[in-house]
Amino acid sequence: MSAKRSLAETEADANSASLASASSTGETNDSNKPVPYSSYGDVYSVLVALKKTLSEEDIMHASKRALLTVNTATLPPAVQQVAVRLSAQLCTHPTVDCMGVVSGLVEALYTAEPSVRCEIYQTLLKLHELKGLFTDIPLAAEAKQRLDDATMRDLNHSQHHLRCSSLAVLPMVKPQGNSNESNQSAAAIDVFDIICRYTTDAHPKVRQTALNAIFREHTMSVKLPVEMYDECVVATKDDFEQVRLVAVELVWAISSTYPEYPVVIQKFKVTETIRLLDDAFVKICDMVNDSSVVVRQRACTILGRFKNVDSKFLSQTFSKQVMSHLRRFVPRGGARGYNGRNRGVRGNQSRAFIPTPKGDADVDSDEFRLLDSGAAGAFVHGLEDEYQEVRDAAIDSITELSIGNAGFAAKAVDFLVDMFNDSSDRVRLCAIRALVSIGERSLIQLTEEQLSIALSAMKDASHVMRHGIYEFLAVSSLAKSENLAQLMAAFKSNLEKYSEDQMPIYMTLRALGTNHSNMINSAFVRALLGISEHYLSREARIDDIVYAGNIVLIMNTRVATRNALVSVLPDYVYSHLPYLRDKYRGCLPNDILLTVPEKHWFVKQMLENPHVDESVALLSLEDRKAAARKAFAGVQDCLSQCCLGFKSQTTDRAPSSAAKAEAAAEMLKHRIGEFKALQSNVQAADPSVKQFELAVVDYARLASVVPGAKKLSAKLYQHQEVLELASSIMYGSYEIEVRTIGLDLDSLLALRYLRLFAHALWLNCHQANMYDPRVAEKLLDEFCQRVRRLHQLAQPRSAESPELRLLAMDTENAKLSSENISTFIAGFSPLPFAPATGRCQYARASFAKTGAKKRVIEFNHLFPLSLQIRSSVVWVPRRESILVT
Repeated sequence: MSAKRSLAETEADANSASLASASSTGETNDSNKPVPYSSYGDVYSVLVALKKTLSEEDIMHASKRALLTVNTATLPPAVQQVAVRLSAQLCTHPTVDCMGVVSGLVEALYTAEPSVRCEIYQTLLKLHELKGLFTDIPLAAEAKQRLDDATMRDLNHSQHHLRCSSLAVLPMVKPQGNSNESNQSAAAIDVFDIICRYTTDAHPKVRQTALNAIFREHTMSVKLPVEMYDECVVATKDDFEQVRLVAVELVWAISSTYPEYPVVIQKFKVTETIRLLDDAFVKICDMVNDSSVVVRQRACTILGRFKNVDSKFLSQTFSKQVMSHLRRFVPRGGARGYNGRNRGVRGNQSRAFIPTPKGDADVDSDEFRLLDSGAAGAFVHGLEDEYQEVRDAAIDSITELSIGNAGFAAKAVDFLVDMFNDSSDRVRLCAIRALVSIGERSLIQLTEEQLSIALSAMKDASHVMRHGIYEFLAVSSLAKSENLAQLMAAFKSNLEKYSEDQMPIYMTLRALGTNHSNMINSAFVRALLGISEHYLSREARIDDIVYAGNIVLIMNTRVATRNALVSVLPDYVYSHLPYLRDKYRGCLPNDILLTVPEKHWFVKQMLENPHVDESVALLSLEDRKAAARKAFAGVQDCLSQCCLGFKSQTTDRAPSSAAKAEAAAEMLKHRIGEFKALQSNVQAADPSVKQFELAVVDYARLASVVPGAKKLSAKLYQHQEVLELASSIMYGSYEIEVRTIGLDLDSLLALRYLRLFAHALWLNCHQANMYDPRVAEKLLDEFCQRVRRLHQLAQPRSAESPELRLLAMDTENAKLSSENISTFIAGFSPLPFAPATGRCQYARASFAKTGAKKRVIEFNHLFPLSLQIRSSVVWVPRRESILVT
């Protein structure tokens, strides 16, 4: 199906319907010299035509006409603006002289209208980001000087749009010095001095652009001068929300660059010097009280990035009261002889003492807070904010700060436990995860009040919340044995009410037994198991889940504690241990054999020879490896048969061939299931087994859904199922390509060809069901680009399919339609996928947000390799702090 024509193209037909007609109208009768475009539609038609395949001659001609249009002052500004956009698009073509286009645009800065100059500055900024203009592609000295002069002139223009545009390109335009480091630093400071003048501009957009330009330089590893700190602090009090957002980021950026820089604070004739890092922390804490929810959220987020903040400022964030170490004595009165509150001179004896009401600020006190409101109660305000986004950000920052300060973590526990009563499920879960992260480093000492809050949270209807509470209790320590008994009663209630909580509760009981060995004495065990001192106890049911949980708690205590309980525990407890150990794997300790009395020799014998499931014990490790290799060979054979069966279905459209293809796909799914069952057993016994077979199995899984996707694509009423299948195929192919290291070109071609099939399914569904035509047009454009790239990759290979060749021909001839795409879907057959076993290895990575031990990212590989990692790493003050091994 040909791409639908937009309204702008229809308007453009009044002047020119295509680039060829535009070029012909642009030429005079006597000369081939290009002339400027005369109308908006004339230029826009060329922009539309750029999406199609154009000759190099047409592109060069359009580039010359666009520059002439920009430099013709008599044309309307709207036409010149579109011509500037056209020049930017043409600069991406390899045949166009980018430097010539940029020089022409610089010349137009002296004659064009302000709106056109804004467009030129934005184009230069875009070329800097896309093609490395001013860095990889330096300008000529004359053009750079003219651009510098034009930029400095437009910085003082009356229109704020032009000031914003010129400010955005100023750091790229101004020279950053020569190779000499001192000259480079001086030039950078000179640029920053110019930009800082506009942080106090009358228009908020100009102030925002100036701060954004500074912050962009910081993200490009340019060292910001410390002198800018005061301007950034002033900008945090700006009336405009977006200005405050960028100012907060800059305050943190400068403080992380100069953490030990001394800052002198003077107030009421008292001077104190603190670190820049601490002062910035206090300033951002004050932003938690901002009127904008976005600024409050950003401030709470940035607080978690600070490292090595003074403990007195961290402690102040959880207290709304003024601490004594943040107060200073100030003599009042000065030359008038006033010596303090209620110390009047004679003649004023009748002045009575008026005490300050509790909770009010004593403005006449001998002490005052040197740092105003500052850090006082910053996280208290953040946790009590009415918006859950702010509360989430505050909890995340508390977690990050707790990692490096044990005292701060101890104070944070009380506030985070209070968040269990929050109205938002997301906030409660975030608080639980924060406490678990703190408890993994050192056990959390729970008070009775905190325990009661946790017990109330255990009654939550969401299993995610309950399991999170169990994880929190596993890293907690109770103060009294009565608290442990109360907790065991709550566990009993949840075991009887929620069957899915059994294993999470058992794992929590295992940790509680290890952490509370001193509390689990004979009296506690008798009360827990209902054992009488005077009468024989009735044997408990071995399938009683509450009884099993009690045994898990008792048997996970220290060895000395278990030995002391031998005289208390009944004999049936030891006889139940082998069954409980095999049924609840991982819940009982490995050294349980050490505490079994000698009289229970049969129990010891059973514990020494653990029970093994029959399905695993039937084969030895080598036999299981051989069975897994055989199953993998069956998957490969079935995959090859499926690819051949799909090809036969392509040539023979009879229903019988379609049925054979579906049967082959079902057989392939069955083979995949057999292999995965055997592979899991082998991998559990020997983790060093190579895993390159997983790439082939994953590809076979994607190929097995091709017949079903073809069948569904013919039914227009099942478009949702088609979209889901296409998405799964697309995602799976990307996952195989990214996670598998060492794929050969034939394997890459097979994956991308399968991805093209998913793209065709998606496009066909959008076109057939009359979705948004703009989306369908974009999908068609991307589909054509994908076909061209895949055809170029497949041309020298022997694996190119005839369907791809026909599709590429239709794309080049601009004859691609919905019928062609439907024909391609109906005739599609996956290519064979057989990567070389000696080169291919599956890579795995684990990512975590918080700065705990889970932050490590590991790739398992069995051979030396060169690994390139493309990632977005934000808020890392020093790049050398990231280690790749």
